[in-house]
Amino acid sequence: MPTILSIVYPLQKPSFLATNVLALSIVSMLSDLSTEMIQPILPLFLVGALGASYSIVGLVEGSSDAATSIVKLISGWYSDRLSKRKPFVVAGYLPTAVLKPLLYFVQTPLQVLAIRVPDRIGKGIRGPPRDALIAESVDKQHLGKAFGFHRALDSFGAVLGSILGFVFLVIIVGNSSDTYRIIFVISAIPAIASVVIGQVFVKEIKPAVTIKRDKQHTSFLKAIKSFDAKLKFFLIFTSIFALANFNISFFILKAKDTGLSDTNVVLLYVLYNIMYTAVSYPFGVVADRVGRDKVIMMGFGVFIFATLGFAYFSSSLVNIVILFAILGVYIGIFDGSQKAYVSEIANPSLKATALGTVATLTGIITLPSSIVAGVLWDMFGSPATFEFGAAVGTVALASFSIYIIKYRHHSNTL
Repeated sequence: MPTILSIVYPLQKPSFLATNVLALSIVSMLSDLSTEMIQPILPLFLVGALGASYSIVGLVEGSSDAATSIVKLISGWYSDRLSKRKPFVVAGYLPTAVLKPLLYFVQTPLQVLAIRVPDRIGKGIRGPPRDALIAESVDKQHLGKAFGFHRALDSFGAVLGSILGFVFLVIIVGNSSDTYRIIFVISAIPAIASVVIGQVFVKEIKPAVTIKRDKQHTSFLKAIKSFDAKLKFFLIFTSIFALANFNISFFILKAKDTGLSDTNVVLLYVLYNIMYTAVSYPFGVVADRVGRDKVIMMGFGVFIFATLGFAYFSSSLVNIVILFAILGVYIGIFDGSQKAYVSEIANPSLKATALGTVATLTGIITLPSSIVAGVLWDMFGSPATFEFGAAVGTVALASFSIYIIKYRHHSNTL
C-alpha cells in the first residue's frame, strides 16, 4: 500500500531515505524563505536608502556569491574526506539565522558587504554536502526527480518568502529604510527554524563508496586532478556560462528602472519564484528521461532569450511580467538538472567535491560577471548589461552543444 510520503515524493526508496530527503528539502525551504524575504528589497535598500551605485551593487552581490562558492569547494572535499554530511549541513545554516538581524544596523554599503559575505559563507558550507546527501539517498535513475523535488520545495520557500516580503512592505508603517530594516530582522525567524529541523530530522547516510586514505587522495588538488575528462570539460562550459549569469539583483533593478513601485517589484520577484517552483520537479523528471545534458542546454537557451528580452523588450509592464516569468522558468530548468548531471558523471567517492568544484568556479566567476554588469550599466545603460549576458550565454550554449555532439559520436563509434 502506498504511503503518503510515496505519493508526495515518489522515489521508490524505503521511507527512511525518502523522509531524509524530504527533511533536507524542508530545511532548504525554510532557509530560502528567510533569504528570499530580503533578496528583492536588498538592492532597493542599497540604491535607495544607502545611495549605492550599480557597480557597488555588483560588488556586494558578486562578492557574496564568490565567498559562497570558495567555501563550497573546501566543504565538499572535506565532507568526502570525512564521509560525513550532516555536520556540514547543520553548521551551514547557522550564519543565516545569526547574521541577518545585523542588517538592521547598517549605514553604508560596505557594512552590508561585511554581513552578507559571512552569511553566504554558511551557504557554501552546507551546499555540496547537502546535495551529496540527497544524491546518496536515492537510486541513480531518480537523481533528476530528487534534485527537482528539492529545488521545487526550496523555491516554494522562495515564493513564500517573497510574498511575505511584499506583505511586510505593505503593512509596516514608516519610511522605506526603516521598513527594510524591520524585514531584515523578521527574516531570521524561519532561518532559526531551519537549523532546529536540520539537527533533529536530517539523518546521516553512509556513502556507498568512501575515499581510501591513500597517497592518491591525500590532497585536494589530487582529488580535482582525478576528475574524468567529461567532468573537466563540463567545468569549462559551466564557467563560461557563469560569466553571463550575473546576480538576480540586476533584473530586479531593471524592473525598478521602468518606474515600478517597490511593492510591484517584489510581486514580480514572487512571480519569478512561482515559475521556478512550478517547473523544477517536472523538468527533473524530463531530465531523467531525455538526458540531463539536453535539459541543461535548454536552460542555456531560455536564459539567452530572457536576457535579450530584458535588453530590448522590457519597457512595458506586460513585457516585464512575461520576462520575469521566463527568468523563473530558466532557473527551474537549469539548477536541479546541473546538479543531477554532475552527480551522474562524478566519481561516487568524490561526489561532494565535484559538486563543490562546479559551485565554486561558477560562484567565483559571478563576482567579475556582476561587477562587469554594474560597470556596463553605469557607463552605457541597462541594455549593455543584458546584451553582455546574452552574448556570453550564447558562447556557452554553442560550445557545450558541440562537445555533447562530438562526445556522443565518439561513444557510438567505440
